[in-house]
Amino acid sequence: MPRIEADTVAEHRARQHEALLEAAEAVLVERGHEGLTFAALGERTGLARNSVYRYFSSREDIVAQVLERPLPGWLERLRDAMARADDLDGRVAAFVGAQLALVSGVRPELAGALAQSSFSPELRSRISAMTFQPAALLEEALVAAGHPHAAVTAQLVQGIVNAAIRVLHQSGRPLDDVTAIAVATAQRAVEAR
Repeated sequence: MPRIEADTVAEHRARQHEALLEAAEAVLVERGHEGLTFAALGERTGLARNSVYRYFSSREDIVAQVLERPLPGWLERLRDAMARADDLDGRVAAFVGAQLALVSGVRPELAGALAQSSFSPELRSRISAMTFQPAALLEEALVAAGHPHAAVTAQLVQGIVNAAIRVLHQSGRPLDDVTAIAVATAQRAVEAR
């Protein structure tokens, strides 16, 4: 039986899971989506391949979990940035700017490896659902401000953010330039009632 290196089995499993996610990110960067296998994760972490299956249902589940891992922290930082704004215009600017700043911190090699991958419709759907979670925070702000089309507008603004993220990763344009354009576009979208 493997040695438990934590106070509890649950804590041990959480550490193993985190180590596997870190290894998965490294493998994605080094070998791409095709190189991400249960065997590669086992080699990198020292776990038997069959042990890796306890944490992930498929290779695409690994990719989704790598992408989902930072989401709770990102949402909290986004919520905090929006809460510091004095008005709706400021909250929209914070919503766009905070997301772009957070995404700019993602390893470009990882973004590149994922951009070159072909994913199943199920994984694409899971990723899409993830990318639109922040819109709920903007929708709350729009509802509080009495915006008549809060849900649709929040999703459209999130679409502006998602497009700006692609521009950042593909064009090499400076973060400040892309952010300024995206913020102005988002603010106009919110104003167009």
